[in-house]
This record gives sequence, structure tokens and C-alpha cells, in this order.
Amino acid sequence: MSWHDDMGYMGAVFMPIDRDKPALPYDEFIVAGGLHPIGDVKGRGGHFYARYEFPNGTNVSVICGSMFYSRIDAPYEVRVDGEEPHGYQTDEDLMILLAKAIGDLK
Repeated sequence: MSWHDDMGYMGAVFMPIDRDKPALPYDEFIVAGGLHPIGDVKGRGGHFYARYEFPNGTNVSVICGSMFYSRIDAPYEVRVDGEEPHGYQTDEDLMILLAKAIGDLK
């Protein structure tokens, strides 16, 4: 396993020990999160997810792990209803996509 295969460090974001939801923006709209159901495949690092449901009806999933379009410097793959996945998203990219999804940003 190489360093880019192990996204286990993201457990601190998706499964923080000091709160019951992932430590992501707009956390009040997160309805599920934690270890991704894909689990720990072939000994690779962690796989995580968070699912949002916004009041405007938009659903967003955020996933992270070596089997997804994520890497250490851009750890998120984001899918907004009806769109193709946005791979290799940074923290800033994630914030912009979520703001657009909720309608805070055009």
C-alpha cells in the first residue's frame, strides 16, 4: 500500500470523537455519515461518506477513500443530484459546491 492509498486520516473529519456528525460544512443538513458501506477493501485505508438533504430538496453525497476520486490534497468526491460526480475536491471546492446546492451561492 502506498501513501496515496490510505485515506484513513480522514476518519477525524467523517467520524470525529467529539460530535455525532461529520465535521463538514452545513453539518445541520447531514442526515447520515461515517464509514462508507464499501468498507475496508483489500487492506486499503478508510472509506467514508456523508449525505446531505437540503431544505430545497437537493441531496448531496460526499465520499472519500482510495477507491473514489480522492487523494490527500483533494480528498472529496462530491455528487449533487442530477450531476456527474465532482472528483478531487479540496475543502474550498467542497464549500462552494455545498453553497451552490443549498442556494447560498449562484
